[in-house]
Amino acid sequence: VVSHCDALVDIHTGSFHRINLPQLRADLSQPEVVKLTQGFGATAVLHSTGAVGTLRRAATDNGIPAVTLEAGGSMHLEEEAVEHGVKGINTLISTLGMGKKMSLWGPPEPVYYHSIWVRANRGGILFSDVELGEKVDKGDLLGTVTDPITNVRSEITAPFEGRILGMAVNQVVMPGFAAFRIG
Repeated sequence: VVSHCDALVDIHTGSFHRINLPQLRADLSQPEVVKLTQGFGATAVLHSTGAVGTLRRAATDNGIPAVTLEAGGSMHLEEEAVEHGVKGINTLISTLGMGKKMSLWGPPEPVYYHSIWVRANRGGILFSDVELGEKVDKGDLLGTVTDPITNVRSEITAPFEGRILGMAVNQVVMPGFAAFRIG
């Protein structure tokens, strides 16, 4: 099926108990993929080649421009994320000449060439101090993890300046749990 595509959009949400700012994951080393990302309007873009075995990677490895649209979280409906995704796809359809011309967007979103998951260093209950999409500076408090038995509290801070692209919802976490994705 993929070999018959002119372009491919794979649509995802955040994984278990995590949410994502609407964003495109794309291999920005490929000019046709860059062009595809520009058709989505004001949607953040995160450079990522994609893991071997994924639909997006299989498509790009075969010369078909492909992106993954990540928006919202799993297991519940996030209307704003869905609306952003629909608007982005409608804009892409228009840009590709597959539908009527539309102008729906405000200022463009940034492109991120690097991101990391900041992880909890202790187990306990995670409480976030930031919101999805928020800009942070190096050293800013992202959240705390509190042990419910001892009340020992550990802080999770930003290792560098960036923006919260994904994050865990408040929940019980173990040491090493991916809590905040900063681009």
